[in-house]
Formats: sequence, C-alpha cells, structure tokens
Amino acid sequence: MSSSSQFGPSAPPPQKSGGTSVLMIVLIVFGVLFLLCAGICGGCMILTRSAAQSGMAYVELLPTMESAISAAQRDPQVIDKLGEPIEITSIPARTGSGELKGANEDFEFKLKGSKGTATVKGSAMKDVGTWKVTAITVQTSDGATFNVPPPAATGPDVNFEMPDVPEETK
Repeated sequence: MSSSSQFGPSAPPPQKSGGTSVLMIVLIVFGVLFLLCAGICGGCMILTRSAAQSGMAYVELLPTMESAISAAQRDPQVIDKLGEPIEITSIPARTGSGELKGANEDFEFKLKGSKGTATVKGSAMKDVGTWKVTAITVQTSDGATFNVPPPAATGPDVNFEMPDVPEETK
C-alpha cells in the first residue's frame, strides 16, 4: 500500500482569505475618490480666481466706462439719431477677460432713445495711472456709424490747498 491511501484521500490545500483583495479594492476606490475631489476643488479655485480678476478689472474700468456713457448721451449726433431721453439699456461690459491690459481695453454698452437704439463700443487706455477713453464708436439700429469725441481724462480729485493756519503758529 502506498502511503497516501493509508490516511484516506488527501485534503485540498487551504484557500486564501479574500481580505487582501478586498482591502486593495477599497484603497483603489478611496484613491479615485480623493483624486476626483481634488480635481473638483482645484477647478473651483481656478474659476473663482478668474472671476475675481474679471470683477476687479470691471471695478477699475467702471468710472471710465461711465464717462464714455455720459459723453455718448450728451453728443449732438447721438441725440439727433436716437431722440431724447437717451437711456442705457445694458450694463457696460468689457469685451476682454482676465487682467486689464493697460492699452486698448475695449468695452460695449447699448443706448435707447425715443427714435431708435444704438450699440456703443469704446476703447480705453491707462496713462500715468489714470484710465482714459480713447475712442467711442456708435452704431445705430438703422446702420449709421459715427465717432463721438472721447471725454477728457479725469484723475482722482486731489486738493492741494493748505488749511487755514492761525497767525501765532506761523
């Protein structure tokens, strides 16, 4: 007799537990979830930064755009073509995005009068720390296009007058 038949049929080898493979699957799932969350958070940060830059650029350029609006509303050609009163019908908007360039920064807004409407396109540049309008072009709803003289650049109000000083301190 052979030795294997002496003890009966041989037992199958013990099976490995599935604990190691389950642990690997769980780690892979958590790793993928972590990368997905990090990607979403990073995308949100980039979008927020871009929106903040555009918002700050708009705030910096807004007084210049407002002076272009006033110039267009007071221009005799615009009044003749659109009639009075002339209202702004859209929020002035930059045509660019991101940080301001400092030169040839373009913007656009719409006007409406009793006789018609117009799209106004302007351009501005920064000169010695002050933004100024360099061009204003008006295109009316009937297709007429003409230029409006840009307003004079105005900087921040600075008062150089000295306050009254009593005689005894002079």
